[in-house]
Amino acid sequence: MAMSKKLLAALAMYAGIALLAWFTLDANIAIGERKIPLRAITLTLLGLFAVRTLLHSQRERTERERDHGSM
Repeated sequence: MAMSKKLLAALAMYAGIALLAWFTLDANIAIGERKIPLRAITLTLLGLFAVRTLLHSQRERTERERDHGSM
């Protein structure tokens, strides 16, 4: 799977933000009786965004190939 420069830049940005979150966030958030690390919440959300970005890229590439093949 060849990745575009735009996709690589987006994934690099997610990785950079994840590194910053890893080294700077150490607080806990109380949810009910449990304390959830803010770092875990942030990294989970960043991971979800990264997966969503990859899926979107795959969909665009598949549609492009389908449209190109129908000509």
